[in-house]
Amino acid sequence: MNRRSLLAIFGGVAIAATIGCGRSNSSAETESSNLKPLAVYYGRFVGANRGKGPKDENQLKEFIRKRPADELTTMGITDVDSLFISSRDKKPYKFKFEEKQPMPGQLSIFAWEQDGVNGKRFVGGTLGQIEEVDEARFRELVPNP
Repeated sequence: MNRRSLLAIFGGVAIAATIGCGRSNSSAETESSNLKPLAVYYGRFVGANRGKGPKDENQLKEFIRKRPADELTTMGITDVDSLFISSRDKKPYKFKFEEKQPMPGQLSIFAWEQDGVNGKRFVGGTLGQIEEVDEARFRELVPNP
C-alpha cells in the first residue's frame, strides 16, 4: 500500500470517528439534560395517578420532592428546583400540563427549553423521550407555546 492510500484510509477513519463522536455527544447531551429526570418523574406521576398528569409545575415538584432521598441521589438530583432550569440556556423550562394523557403512541411534548442553543431546543415528551429539534420541528410539536 502506498503512502497516499494510507493517508486516505487514515483520513476516512478520522472523519468517521469525528462524525460518530458528534452523534454520541448529542445523544449523551440529551440523556444528561435536566429534562431526562423530569420526563422520568412525569411518567412516574402519571403511573401513580391512574393515568392523569400533573396539573402544574408545583404539583410535579411536590411529587419529586416526596420521592425517597436515595432514589433522588441515584438519579443525580441534589436540588429539585434546579431540575426545572435548562443547563444549556440557563432559563426555566416552559411546560404544557394536561391532566388527560395522549392516546398510546401519540407524541406529546410537556416541556421545552425557552431558547436552547444554536437555533435548537431540547423538548421532553410525556413518554420519556428527549429530542433536540430545530425551530420548524418545535413549531410542529408545540404549535402554541
